[in-house]
Amino acid sequence: LLTLGLDSQFASIETIITTIQDLFPKMMKRMRVPITLSCCSVLFLLGLVCVTQAGIYWVHLIDHFCAGWGILIAAILEVIGIIWIYGGNRFIEDIEMMIGSKRYIFWLWWRACWFVITPILLIVILIWSLVKFHRPDYAKIPYPDWGVALGWCMIIFCIIWIPILAVIKIIQAKGNIFQRIVSCCRPASNWGPYLEQHRGERYKDMVDPKKETDHEIPTVSGRGKPE
Repeated sequence: LLTLGLDSQFASIETIITTIQDLFPKMMKRMRVPITLSCCSVLFLLGLVCVTQAGIYWVHLIDHFCAGWGILIAAILEVIGIIWIYGGNRFIEDIEMMIGSKRYIFWLWWRACWFVITPILLIVILIWSLVKFHRPDYAKIPYPDWGVALGWCMIIFCIIWIPILAVIKIIQAKGNIFQRIVSCCRPASNWGPYLEQHRGERYKDMVDPKKETDHEIPTVSGRGKPE
């Protein structure tokens, strides 16, 4: 149980830290350790409610609303975003850039899963779980109305940022509403491997000339001096 908990926390913490690092790369270079400790401390304090006498009710409420629907909705949006908006064939070309070219038959199963099987199954499971929804209870004691309302608020709070950020990106884009949506569904001009030497033929013409050089990761030469 200890190793299972540590493994889960590594993924959660790294998700938060990586997001902060992408937003504030200069600050994270100086304060990565304090920020990591702060995130762990905040999550630890928030988790204390789950070890109180009423903790099992909180755990069951969170599990009933957030554990299933949040992951399902995120997975559906990820599949749609990568395969149907970014492009499944383009995604395969990105993978082949790293592992080398493969025959069409090699990608046949993956194409079937990504384009058809996975999105259909996820949508069916999501709809079925909503249809079969029942009021949460624990030890045959139903949750009060405020508990059910709190559960709905938790799941809404988890997924509402996806449409909010989508609307913000559309507002910030240029052109009419159709042009804005189309531009937001296309890769950015600097999309591709971070370091220019890894961009290869596929992304060599997509390098953004305005990309800041301050954020480049220094490489170390054989003599031990950064290049």
